[in-house]
Amino acid sequence: MTGRLGIATWAIYGVVAVLLIVIVSGALSTMFPSVASTRIAYNSEGYLFALVLGLWLQVALPRVPERRRFALSAAHGGLWAIIGIALLLSDLPSRIRTLNEAALGLAIVLPYVALRRPLPRWVPWSSSLLLMALTVWAIVWAPSSWVIDQAETFGFIVLAVLTFDVFDRRLIDDTATSSAGVRWAWYGFMILEPIVVSAIGTDARSGSGAGAVTLLYLGRIHESFVGVLLVVALMYLSRVSQARARTADGQTRPTPLLGGGRTG
Repeated sequence: MTGRLGIATWAIYGVVAVLLIVIVSGALSTMFPSVASTRIAYNSEGYLFALVLGLWLQVALPRVPERRRFALSAAHGGLWAIIGIALLLSDLPSRIRTLNEAALGLAIVLPYVALRRPLPRWVPWSSSLLLMALTVWAIVWAPSSWVIDQAETFGFIVLAVLTFDVFDRRLIDDTATSSAGVRWAWYGFMILEPIVVSAIGTDARSGSGAGAVTLLYLGRIHESFVGVLLVVALMYLSRVSQARARTADGQTRPTPLLGGGRTG
């Protein structure tokens, strides 16, 4: 174990960080063939989102007194809002400027995950449905709007809200329980969506019809699926490491992810 996380978890964070640096620096294209480097770099927003949110949830928040978590998370989110807006308005190379979607997603998700749980059930459902309704409106009536331009930002927010407060609430709520069937059905959907949309191909995304724009939108938010899934995987991996450490120490009580409470 390294701190609260296992060595394997820290190693994955290190790989993601190095990969992100290589992408942003432009060195990736010199290390891999063009097709491979393009596919790897395509998910850079997801790597940034997972790196920041994962470390915030697993390393930073557990060390902060509960009464200060939201204030610090809101300040952290505000910093990423500034970074995101600055990137969006910049003339930096596209490999750097494109990270504005992840930054703006973090601006909302970081304070959101620090809200005191449990939340009223209507909060995650209503917020997710509102964002999805806005997306549908944009696809049908305003395919050139900022909603489509910021597809990944909306994707990060909606997927994080649904994952943490609808389908797998025990990830960040130590007192919650969740259905294993529902949980794995959700993760199955999150894994299959990028695969299926990619298999359909880019030709189906051409044109201005609602179907083509919908597929284009779903293709653009692959980074959102990658980012949220990576956070989930890292959180589960750390729990496995913690369980093994407790077994070795002869402990039977679970260690809460964010301190206090119990695991349902």
